[in-house]
Amino acid sequence: MLKLIRCEFLKCRRKKLFQIAFLTTFIMPVFYALLLKDGRLEDFMSVVREENGFLLLIPLSVVLAANLFFEEHDHNTLKNLLCVPVSKNRLTAAKLFVVLLFDIAYELAGFTAAVILALLSGIPLTGIALQFSLTFACSILLWAAAMPCLLFVVWCNRSYIISVLIAFAYTILGYILHLSDAVNMVPLGANTPTFLPVPIIFRWLYQFHSTEQAGETFLQFYERFSPYFVSTPAVFAIMGAEAAVCMLMMMMIYQRQNV
Repeated sequence: MLKLIRCEFLKCRRKKLFQIAFLTTFIMPVFYALLLKDGRLEDFMSVVREENGFLLLIPLSVVLAANLFFEEHDHNTLKNLLCVPVSKNRLTAAKLFVVLLFDIAYELAGFTAAVILALLSGIPLTGIALQFSLTFACSILLWAAAMPCLLFVVWCNRSYIISVLIAFAYTILGYILHLSDAVNMVPLGANTPTFLPVPIIFRWLYQFHSTEQAGETFLQFYERFSPYFVSTPAVFAIMGAEAAVCMLMMMMIYQRQNV
């Protein structure tokens, strides 16, 4: 299994497209540093987790995974792999694990960039341990959040262009839904909002926003929204269960696709 993961990782590392994609993790923190001079470390990290994560990393994860899944078909090498023999289930698991590593590296690179920019701006690194923990946890949750979209991409088994369109449509839809009170202000339970990946992660993240130096509008929103915050065990249980179901379904679909 480790050899499979290493092979999939090396395939990604050779592609300049994904090297360039990885560099996009530095765009948002730099842009934020240029625009705002009186920011806090928490503000930099929010940019890394939210703008970088939800707007850039999710579609990049889906496109990366689609490339890994479709590459053997495009180059007609899947038959050779199956003759080794290597099972399709192990191939699927290896590809998804590489995407997870990419997501973690992407978020931690953004975290490092934010720390450097904060130091250059003279901003104290208050609460850096908490910010690191949140960023690392968010990278895993974002990987899980991309799984339903990736499941749809694998099921469609179409071109990269279709995969990109699906990824960005999924990203935009998720980001719009997290702004809706009808989605966010619903108790956890057997209801649709509980299982929407992006909104549920935001409901977990919001509770860690500091209310110090916050305006009246934010304080009112925070007080109104606080009863619907999601705990860390709950968000990991929900997202973990969704990711596990999606992975099993992907394995079944990939297994049945023609070589």
